[in-house]
Amino acid sequence: MTSASGDVWEVMSTARTIRRFTDEPVDDITLGRCLEAATWAPSGANAQGWRFIVLRSSEQRAVVAKAASHALEVIEPVYGMSRPAADDDSRRARSYRATYELHDRAGEFTSVLFAQRHFPTASELLLGGSIFPAMQNFLLAARAQGLGACLTSWASYGGEQLLREAVGIPEDWMIAGHIVVGWPKGKHGPVRRRPLGEAVNLDHWDQPADRLIC
Repeated sequence: MTSASGDVWEVMSTARTIRRFTDEPVDDITLGRCLEAATWAPSGANAQGWRFIVLRSSEQRAVVAKAASHALEVIEPVYGMSRPAADDDSRRARSYRATYELHDRAGEFTSVLFAQRHFPTASELLLGGSIFPAMQNFLLAARAQGLGACLTSWASYGGEQLLREAVGIPEDWMIAGHIVVGWPKGKHGPVRRRPLGEAVNLDHWDQPADRLIC
């Protein structure tokens, strides 16, 4: 099991997406701390128009598995994915194996749906700013406690209506995201990101921000 960490910088810099999990269930106290952390996130006008639905029963996990299967059918051709050969040990093959394992075992894990109340006067992009910080807080709280987590696309594509009906989400609420959580196989590690200089500019779109790059 990966060690927990109370260092916020270590947590942020090692909170990689985890797709491979052990069979050990996530206990209520640990999961509850992740959910409480989600409520500490900011939201527009502090409206807190969110709902977090934990999917843990065998019936709901079966729906999640079906949604995952739909999502895999969509993402395989988009990303040119296929199950790697047994003797392929490349980085891409290892990544694909983890992705396929996650989808194959989708019905075994605890997961959380994040829903946001839809206010007709606001765009979905704007409303996202009131729910995505809560999802990020959940992810960071999971990592801080040694859990692994993966933000999935299973509540999109054909899976959205499946999950909406199974949970009973009203029409005036949007499904903003879906996160699988569990105890990771292996360890967390440093995230891989492009150099900061490729993402930051100073005062103008084409102006480098060298002085800000550590």
